[in-house]
Parts: sequence; C-alpha cells; structure tokens
Amino acid sequence: MMKHLIPLTSIAFLLLVGCDKSPSESAQDVAEVRQDANLRVDEAREDADKTITRADDQVADAQQDYVKSDHDALGDLAEAESAAQIKTAHANFDVAEAEAKGRSDIAEEKCGVLKGVERDACLSSAEATLAADLAAATATRDAALVVAERHD
Repeated sequence: MMKHLIPLTSIAFLLLVGCDKSPSESAQDVAEVRQDANLRVDEAREDADKTITRADDQVADAQQDYVKSDHDALGDLAEAESAAQIKTAHANFDVAEAEAKGRSDIAEEKCGVLKGVERDACLSSAEATLAADLAAATATRDAALVVAERHD
C-alpha cells in the first residue's frame, strides 16, 4: 500500500511545487478535491453497506438453517458469522481508507497557496496524517479479522 502512496505523493508534490496559485484558485481547487473525496467516501460507504447487508443475509440464512437442524447448523452458523465479520472488517476498512485519502487530498490541496519551507512542512504533515490514518484503519481491520477467525 505504501509503495503506491510514495510515487503518488511525489507526483502531487512536484505538481504543486511547479505552480503558484492564488488563494482564490487554491480555495476553488480545495473545494473540488473535497467534493471528489466526499464522492469517493460515499461510494465506499455504499459498497460497504451492500457487502454488510449481503453478509447479514447470509447469517440470517444460516440462523434459519440452524433452527431446522441443530448440531450441523451450529457449525454453519459460526462459519457464516465469521465470514460476515471478515467481510464487514474489509468493507469498513475500505470506507476508512477512502475517508483518509479524501482528507489527505484536501490537506495537500490547501498546501497549494504556500511556498518554500511552509509548503514542504504542510505536505509532510498531510502525508504523515495519511500514513497514521491508514495505519489506524489497518490495525482496526486486522483486530476485527482476528476476532472473526477465532469466532466459534
């Protein structure tokens, strides 16, 4: 994941360094980036909701099977619940990742009006925040995956 971020961040940095924007141009660009980020987050949430709904439906089906046949269905129910937890963890990660990248895009765009060391510091801060947000999302996802794997 980080391998892809470094070239993208470098390209974004080079593009930003090459041009000086007026505050009004930068504000316009920030608004556009914010709108794009919001759309990506909305799409990720919609995808996550669909995934979670399908997973919940599978759990409901397994619960109905359990009512019909006791012991065998218990194992199926546990498997379905575990699978649903795994799918939910991945879907929630996708949303958190989209949110983090959107916030980063907005922060980097705001750096566009700055120059020199101030711009470098601003971009470094945006990059560090993105890395921290992605690390937190990964840790949350991985913890949920451990719980799902241990589900009986």
